[in-house]
Amino acid sequence: MNELLGPSVNARISSREKIPDLAIGHFFAFALAFISGFLLGTSYRSSVSLLKVARISILAYAAYGLFALVFTPTAILWATKSAYIGSFTTTFINHNTAGTFAGTGLILWASSALSSWQAIRTSSIRLLLLNPGYEKLLFDALLSTAGALVCFFALLSSGSRGALISSCAGLLTFVLLMVASRVKIGRGGLFFFALAGAAALFAWLLQIGRIASQGLIDEQRWSVYELCFQSIQRHPLFGSGAGTFEDIFPSLRPPTFFGSGVWDYAHSTILEIAVEMGVPIAAMVALAALATIILLSRAAIQQPKSAEPKLAAINGIAVLGFLHSLVDFSLQIPGYFIPFAILMGLGLARASSSSVSNARRDREAAFPNQSDHPLSDRSSSISK
Repeated sequence: MNELLGPSVNARISSREKIPDLAIGHFFAFALAFISGFLLGTSYRSSVSLLKVARISILAYAAYGLFALVFTPTAILWATKSAYIGSFTTTFINHNTAGTFAGTGLILWASSALSSWQAIRTSSIRLLLLNPGYEKLLFDALLSTAGALVCFFALLSSGSRGALISSCAGLLTFVLLMVASRVKIGRGGLFFFALAGAAALFAWLLQIGRIASQGLIDEQRWSVYELCFQSIQRHPLFGSGAGTFEDIFPSLRPPTFFGSGVWDYAHSTILEIAVEMGVPIAAMVALAALATIILLSRAAIQQPKSAEPKLAAINGIAVLGFLHSLVDFSLQIPGYFIPFAILMGLGLARASSSSVSNARRDREAAFPNQSDHPLSDRSSSISK
């Protein structure tokens, strides 16, 4: 390089001298959103209000997107829509991100609907209509069910295969956690139900939409993944530098590559992290995602009945977001990853608070009398 350019250039792996400002901004936006959600999640009342705001805002976006799809198919608000005409995109440019956003709303509204219907403790429709106390509960249940249906129609209208599969997997996770928390079954039984549900879901998805006509993943994406693995093999430990995928991908494309346009994303967030920052960082991110799902699952099963649908829903959203990030880049779009990070922070805060409550409950059960607690003698002797 120095012989061709003349001036002396220091040798480095990265294609840029410093990390792009956009990559730094995305990292801090995700971190601040997560911290904000965690701090709000420490208060039960704040977490309930935040989930309500999330449901209503996503429903508003979905309703506008369906309205625009029918009445203004070539415009997004006041801007001209040049891509994905005929698909639900709401205010997003990409229909895949819009689909995951609608799927998030679907899980949140399904959780709210389940809680509302469970609150109606009557088997007689006549008694339900005659009792004024059930009027608001019935209205909330119908409204939540309608909200879930609107988000589901928006998800289908997006035409995104990855968003549909990931949303259904997240919804299945939500249902399984609710069953596990209500019905005392072992891990073997839960695994059986999960396997049967996944098989039935997969068989249904193969018969609808673009999945039936074009398959699960197009050939272009597989070619990009192969090129990414080649880049990882060259620099497995440190990668090419954060935020440099768009810079280095043209050098990876062979002359026979049939893809057109600019590939500014790898269409797999975890694979792009491995390309840019190396395999160790990608492994840490994958382990953090897996730990998040495990912690939320355990807390959802152990929570009291009034709180378990919320944690089960957030866990379903975690499955949705992490699964979709394997085949697309929704977690790299601020309009999606900011509310996603807030919900993850909120869920982990509620999960940690439930762990503290369970530990305190176990301690009180072990030492019902304060004088029987080992620390009581110590504290009394200190006070003397």
